[in-house]
Amino acid sequence: MFEERENETTSEYLLRVVARGASIVCLAIILLFFLGEDFALGTLSVDEWIGFAFFPVGVLVGLVLAWREELIGGVITLASVAGFYLVYGWLLNATLSMGWAFLPFVLPGILFVMYGYVRTHTRHIPVSQ
Repeated sequence: MFEERENETTSEYLLRVVARGASIVCLAIILLFFLGEDFALGTLSVDEWIGFAFFPVGVLVGLVLAWREELIGGVITLASVAGFYLVYGWLLNATLSMGWAFLPFVLPGILFVMYGYVRTHTRHIPVSQ
């Protein structure tokens, strides 16, 4: 799960481990929202369902997928948080002043995207001895 991959540098390994650790923290916080509240899906309006699709569902899907496909999962996470702010906040509620509470969930997405970009756009040339 946390072992170093073939042709992975130490900095890439550390970036992946930090991204996974941050995703575990974010997933735990999201699960605490559901376990700590009396949450009834049947009481959500259409607008709330749209927001719910972005956060937490989109974020959960992105963070879980990022454990296998870092770049794709990170992009889904970032798009979900951005979609939550833009679609639910701005288009449906005519405000972008929803606060900063959901922005920490961007951190693991950014880290996964960085890792995925580095892994796909850098050449791993073996060091000759």
